[in-house]
Amino acid sequence: MSPAEEDDEPRELADAARGPQAPDFTPSGPRARGPQAPGPSARAAVLAVVIGLGAGLLVDAGEGSLGARLLPFVEPVGSVWLAALRLLVLPLTVTLLTAAVGRAGGNDAGRVGIASLLWFLVALAVAAVTTVLVSPVLLRLVPVSAAMMAESAAASGAAASAAAPVAPTLNDGLDLLVPTNLMRAVAQGDLFAVMLVTLLFALALRLMPRRISAPVVGAAETLGGWFLRLAGLLFRVLPVAVFALTFTASAQSGGEMVGGLVRYVVLLSALMLAATLVLYPVTVVLAGQSLRRFARALLPVQMLAFSSRSSVACLPAMVEAAGARLALPRSATDVTLPFAVASFKLNMAISANFQMFFLLHVYGLDPTPGAVALGVIAVTLQSFATPGLPSGAVWTTTPVYLGLGIPLEGVVLTNVVDTIPDLFKTVANVTGDVSIAAIVARRSRR
Repeated sequence: MSPAEEDDEPRELADAARGPQAPDFTPSGPRARGPQAPGPSARAAVLAVVIGLGAGLLVDAGEGSLGARLLPFVEPVGSVWLAALRLLVLPLTVTLLTAAVGRAGGNDAGRVGIASLLWFLVALAVAAVTTVLVSPVLLRLVPVSAAMMAESAAASGAAASAAAPVAPTLNDGLDLLVPTNLMRAVAQGDLFAVMLVTLLFALALRLMPRRISAPVVGAAETLGGWFLRLAGLLFRVLPVAVFALTFTASAQSGGEMVGGLVRYVVLLSALMLAATLVLYPVTVVLAGQSLRRFARALLPVQMLAFSSRSSVACLPAMVEAAGARLALPRSATDVTLPFAVASFKLNMAISANFQMFFLLHVYGLDPTPGAVALGVIAVTLQSFATPGLPSGAVWTTTPVYLGLGIPLEGVVLTNVVDTIPDLFKTVANVTGDVSIAAIVARRSRR
C-alpha cells in the first residue's frame, strides 16, 4: 500500500462512520450555518418577553385570582420547552468537545482552553474591582436602612423558615473538580464534571491510531450537527416559550418586592444591564467584531437567557450565534463556549459582591478591609463552582456572607427577590460567554 493510500484510509473510515446522509461539516455545510429549521425573528422574541412580563405583572398570582387560574396552563409550556432544551445540552457539549479535541489535537484545544481561562479570570477581576468601587457610591445615593429590611421581612415572611447552609469543605470543592461518580454527575447536570471526563476521553483518542480515533471523531461531529438541528426545531417556537417563562416569573415574583428590597432589585438589575452594555464596545475593540453584527447575533440568545434564567439552556443558541452569525472558528464554538457555560459566570463578580456590600451597608457592619477583600475574592471565584441554572449562586455564596457577620435574614430576603435580577444576570453571562469566545478566537489566529 502506498503512503498516499495509507493517508486516505482514515478519511474513508471517517466517511463510513458518518454514513451516506451525514451532514456536511465544511464551511458551507449545515454545521457552519447552524440549525437548518427556520426560526422566528428576534423581534418576535423581544415582543414575547415584553408581553409576558407585562401580563405577569398585571395579574395577581394569589389564590383564586386570574393569575392563579392561568398559571397551571401557562407554566407547563415554558417548563416543558426548557426541559427539552436542557436535555440537549449535555450530549451537545460531549459531542462538540470530543470532535474539537479529536480533530484539532490536544495541543491546539489545550491552548484555546488555557487562553479562555485567562480571559475568564481577567473579566472576573475587572468586574469585581469595578463593583467594589461603584457599590459604595450607589448605596450612598440610594440609602437603605435596616428598618426597611425589617419591613420587607414582615411582608414576605421568608426569613422565618430559613436554615443556615453548611459551609462547603475542601473535599466538597475537590468533588466539584474531580467527580467520583460520573453517572451521578450526569444525572445532576454537572456540566463541569462531564466536560472534564469528556476532555480526558478526547485526549485519549489522540493517543490511539487514526484508524480507531477517526470514526469516533467523525461520529461526534455528525451527532453534534444533528443535536444543533434538534435545537433549531425548538427555537421555532421560541416566542411562545419565552412568553410562558416570563409570564410565570413575573406573576409569581411581582408581589415580593417591598421596602428596601425594591431598591436592591433596581440597583442590581441596573448594574447587570450596565455590565452587559459595556461588553459591546469591549468586543468591538478586542475581538474586531462589528457592533451591529454582534448585537444582532446576540439578541435571540439574550431573549432566551432573559426568559429561561439559565445559561446552560442557552448553549445551543450561543453555538449557533457564534458559528453561523459571527463566523467564529470551531475552536470557539466547540471549546470556549462549553467551557464558559460550565465555569464562567461573569455576573458572580458583580451580583455577589454587590449583594455583600448592600447587606453590610444595611446592617451597619464594618468588617476589616482584609475580611472584605477575602469575601470579594471568595464570592468572585464561586463563578467556577456555580451551576448555570436559575439562582444557582444562592447557596454557594451564603456561607461567605455569614462569615462576615451578615444576618441570615438579610441573605434570605435578598435571595427571595432574586428572580428579577437573575434575568439580567443570565443575559450578562451569555453576552460575556460569546464575547470571550470572540476575543479568544481572534487572539488564537495570531
